[in-house]
Amino acid sequence: MDENQQWAHEELKKLMKNSPTYEDQAFYLALEQLMLEQAQRLVNAAGELDGRSWADK
Repeated sequence: MDENQQWAHEELKKLMKNSPTYEDQAFYLALEQLMLEQAQRLVNAAGELDGRSWADK
């Protein structure tokens, strides 16, 4: 997790903790899961790009 992702994670945790309703908490949890999934997709895409650049043609 990079610096920006860590910051976003901490902010989402604060928002979840201070949210008065279940719906808000669920929204922030889903947003955090989306953020983590997008981060994983970026890592996968970077690995794929690196693999393709080294592949024999």
